[in-house]
Amino acid sequence: YYDKVDLDITNKEWAKNLSFTECNLWFFPYCDNKHYIMICVNIKAERFEVLDSLRHKDFKEYYKPMAERVVKYAINYMNTQFADKTVKWERFTWFNLEKVTQPDEKSCGMYIIRWMRHWEGKYNSALTKDWKRIDLINEERECLMLDIILDKENLERERIMKEATKYCNMKNKKKDLKERR
Repeated sequence: YYDKVDLDITNKEWAKNLSFTECNLWFFPYCDNKHYIMICVNIKAERFEVLDSLRHKDFKEYYKPMAERVVKYAINYMNTQFADKTVKWERFTWFNLEKVTQPDEKSCGMYIIRWMRHWEGKYNSALTKDWKRIDLINEERECLMLDIILDKENLERERIMKEATKYCNMKNKKKDLKERR
């Protein structure tokens, strides 16, 4: 998908004075056949990191060519858009995280979000919490959903809150009717 995406952010206010070397980690979520992986460009550690919650054993055969393509686009973008070009890309090595395995076939997106929040270029305590338990992953899903719905920037927030209130009132009325019978 990256060859079809316009990555030009130079007209964005927040990017005008950005130096990519000030950011240690650049995250690139990638979806392949309904499975998300994370490609992280770790400037400080001089590594390209592939985080895959299904731990595909065939990384070099399957993911590395695609990851290399994503990294190539990222490097080209960074080199053309930012004045600070002091990074020596040829020194970068590849790293494939093999310590995490998701417990089901549908939680890869939640792992991507968690990595973007907590990945520091190494496996840390925020990532070692018992994330093999579906109930904890589902709890994180619920919290994320509520964060999105209740965010003050959500233009649909008021409408959704009204609908939720109507739904809860309707549910309570049905419960009251059942109790009266």
